[in-house]
Amino acid sequence: MVQESGFRSDEEFIAAREQQAAEAKRDRARAEDLWKQLQRSGEPQAWRDRVLAEPQYHHWTFCEKLCHESAELADEDPARAGELAGLALDLVPKLTISKRRASALQEYIWMHIGNVCRGRGDLKAAAEAFEKAKEFFLDGIMPTLPGPLIRGHLEALESALLRDQGRLPEAAKKINEAITLGSERSPYRPAIWLEKGRLERRLGKTEEALKSVLRASDLAVDSTDRRLRLQILIELGSLYCALGRHEEIKKAPAAVLKEAKKYPAEHARLLILEGRAAAGRGRIEEAEAALQKGRAVSAKAAAGDLVLLSLELAVLYAKGGRSQDLRSLAEPTLKLAESLRREAAATLRLFCRLADQEKITAERAEQFLRDIARMT
Repeated sequence: MVQESGFRSDEEFIAAREQQAAEAKRDRARAEDLWKQLQRSGEPQAWRDRVLAEPQYHHWTFCEKLCHESAELADEDPARAGELAGLALDLVPKLTISKRRASALQEYIWMHIGNVCRGRGDLKAAAEAFEKAKEFFLDGIMPTLPGPLIRGHLEALESALLRDQGRLPEAAKKINEAITLGSERSPYRPAIWLEKGRLERRLGKTEEALKSVLRASDLAVDSTDRRLRLQILIELGSLYCALGRHEEIKKAPAAVLKEAKKYPAEHARLLILEGRAAAGRGRIEEAEAALQKGRAVSAKAAAGDLVLLSLELAVLYAKGGRSQDLRSLAEPTLKLAESLRREAAATLRLFCRLADQEKITAERAEQFLRDIARMT
């Protein structure tokens, strides 16, 4: 292992950094293999005892892998995400690493525990966990050679908390810091650019958002993370809708739709995106069919997308004087409010109330669409 001691020259420091990077790359590949083996080994309920008992898992890169898997699940399955982050924390005493490395790793894990709290909507507990992480920060600073943990990843987690707290400008600043700190070769780079685009969209900077998501798309060309590539494709489509460039949204190939079925949320969102493209072209029947498919596949997982498609149909109904169809949207759309953030939910409830009272004009529907598009 590279020693955490002083260096006699810049060349020696660079050589040590390169050696550390090579070691980390090798160890991360092994952690990835161990994770895949664990996934094939049986029910997740049995993983904990195995991981804590078997020395092959007792490495900082496996703790890091558990954290990253936790981050992937935090929004859709926070309970499982919490189990993974908790397991990473319980592994730390079993690792043969210096006190400084252990502190740095504990900071990393506590940030992911905070991210789990954010995912389940407990922002107070999330902020407390982030503060707990800071207790390990100073002890974890390496005296000479920086540690190999991916610091930019932590900035992205902090950005997500700021976003959910409604502090969007601060979140955007933090995601920019994540990009600055991160390596161009990091496999997490595309996801960070995707999040940057999402934040810019919510800030009303749609053109800038499109550039960021296109950057994410370019970086993800060779990525093995198929789900991320689907998420980028969907976000691009949403931005083209926001810009009125519906003709640039291509129908997803059958192979892509088949792959998407492995991920219920993304599958539903792709189906709905096709409906949004149809609505933008005035094809009401296609949009209505997509709305029904989206509801059937996974209404909760794609609530925001379903709301946007419903509002796009509302615009068309209002323009066509179809007041009865507009009223019929109100009840099923209102049910989606509970899956939205507070501000978006309140706005949607107002729309549904006005729709039920036949007080929605095309102009009002378009304004509701613009408002909620920035909130979801």
